[in-house]
Amino acid sequence: MNESPLILALDTSHMKGSVAVARGEEILCEILFDASDTHSATLMPAVDVCLETAGVRFKDIDLFGVVSGPGSFTGLRIGMATVKAFAAVCRRPVIPMLSLEVLAAAFPFAKSPVLPLIDARRGEVYGGLYRTDDGLPGELAPPFSTGPGKVGEFLADAGIAGPVIVCGTGAARYEKVLSSVVPDGSFFSGPKWSVPSAALVVVLALGKDPVPYAELPAIEPLYIRPPDARLPAGSRLRRGGGE
Repeated sequence: MNESPLILALDTSHMKGSVAVARGEEILCEILFDASDTHSATLMPAVDVCLETAGVRFKDIDLFGVVSGPGSFTGLRIGMATVKAFAAVCRRPVIPMLSLEVLAAAFPFAKSPVLPLIDARRGEVYGGLYRTDDGLPGELAPPFSTGPGKVGEFLADAGIAGPVIVCGTGAARYEKVLSSVVPDGSFFSGPKWSVPSAALVVVLALGKDPVPYAELPAIEPLYIRPPDARLPAGSRLRRGGGE
């Protein structure tokens, strides 16, 4: 009898999302999908197809993994709400995962630190700094938000003087600016490694402590900065709340 847990993981932090089903470290199926319209229209069909392709029943899932941010505000809320609903129905635990950590996990056993940068719009990037020399990401600095031209200052403050591996949508968008501020010899991974992979969420989840379903309300998306959306001037929220 196979004792490895069945895991369903998903990422909705970017305009391209992914869903993966695995038994332990064995990836049974991973589906990538375009969420440029809306994650709410593409996520559930991707989950259904992924489960069917993997030959797994939803009720048999033992653990859920989800990218909790930073990234798209709307995407993160959709992904988090979906996983919370899944976990509540199945009474299963959840492991939230930083998008920056998942991006760094694509470069195991790297000699240089990994600098994932996500396009945060407004001329800024979300970033983090990780070492992966032992195979898994280890945080060297907490997540941050800054202009791409100031990333060099961040690295200097973190004590990084040598080359780094730069990845993510922020790296792809601001490569010209970043190449002038990161240490000489730094490597830009290119668009292939710009978005997190749900399959890597599975790999990382196996080494983390899950949040029990009874504590699901405590799980919240990581935004780093306030959302771009603002109420029109003079508008007020309806008494009693509401969407």
